[in-house]
Amino acid sequence: MRTAIIILTVFLSQVPMKTYACDCESQGNFYKVSPNSDLVALVKINKYLTFKDIYDSPTPMSMEVEILEVFKGVENRETVIVWGDVGHLCRPYLNQFSVDSLYVIAFQKGEKGSEFGHLNETENDYSISNCGEYWLKINSESNTIINKLRSFYDRTNDLTPNDFKEIFQKALDFPELQQYYHTEFDSTRKQVIIKYFGEANHNNLIGVTKFDRQVIIRTEEEIKQDGIKHYFGLGDWVCGTNSVRMQLYYPIEGITLSLMFKKINNEWTITSNSLWEE
Repeated sequence: MRTAIIILTVFLSQVPMKTYACDCESQGNFYKVSPNSDLVALVKINKYLTFKDIYDSPTPMSMEVEILEVFKGVENRETVIVWGDVGHLCRPYLNQFSVDSLYVIAFQKGEKGSEFGHLNETENDYSISNCGEYWLKINSESNTIINKLRSFYDRTNDLTPNDFKEIFQKALDFPELQQYYHTEFDSTRKQVIIKYFGEANHNNLIGVTKFDRQVIIRTEEEIKQDGIKHYFGLGDWVCGTNSVRMQLYYPIEGITLSLMFKKINNEWTITSNSLWEE
């Protein structure tokens, strides 16, 4: 009997302590848990990267995701690596995420590789918690969810006056917009007017100039009262972490300019754009 006890003790001492399954309580829905995450982003699942046989079935351990829009956190890379569960990490198995599908995911920073997790995982990678609703499946009818998230994570108050100045200056100087000013036919258009847009601090636009004149702000009532036709309106404004999406419409020409800005190396850069006529 003594011999059997000794053998059993030796066997148990050699079993890794982290072979148990994860056991955690749900921390709540997406809007409750995501603010505590390191990164919240709209992503596309590009491909699975590595696999492990679990119950005789190849299960993806890591995947490459494409960052389409960041709602919270900072991530300037186009693609990142995400690691899933091996059976005890309180993470989802990655086969729950379909390749080529869109999701909004609340990510945690990856962990340094270990024998109890993924040897090749790094702190530059990401993981997902399974202890709550940390992801949302997105489809063509999910615009309401996306807009709600943009509002939920709006970071306009984090912008400095210099940020406002740089963003609006680059928008008004956008090359494809210049042909629509027509100052050669109407010199009054040299005074660029922007219609008052909500609760923004318009002093932030001091220093934004066009045709060597300070851009001015006018309320809708002032525009109507003075019969001003050549003004710009702000049709859309979404501010995330180091990103801004804005739309300027110019009614007198019937055009709308949509710009996506990202702050790269401390400078606001236009990363995508579109201009269309009504």
